[in-house]
Amino acid sequence: MVVNVLPLRSIHEASVVRNVEHHIGDRGTLMRASRDYAIVISHNPDIGISKIKLPSGAKKIVPSGYRAMIG
Repeated sequence: MVVNVLPLRSIHEASVVRNVEHHIGDRGTLMRASRDYAIVISHNPDIGISKIKLPSGAKKIVPSGYRAMIG
């Protein structure tokens, strides 16, 4: 299985991601279940944040340096 792990700033908007870090370097603690995923909504490079949509429908703002797995 080929997996791409990238910082959120490098992932295109509207991409599906899994294993998003909650704290930098924690190897991904958000959306770890088999059918959980988040969608990258937008990036703001001026202040270094990204907005993701969680499976519950809630939107979360996280630093763009946090890593996530694509797919």
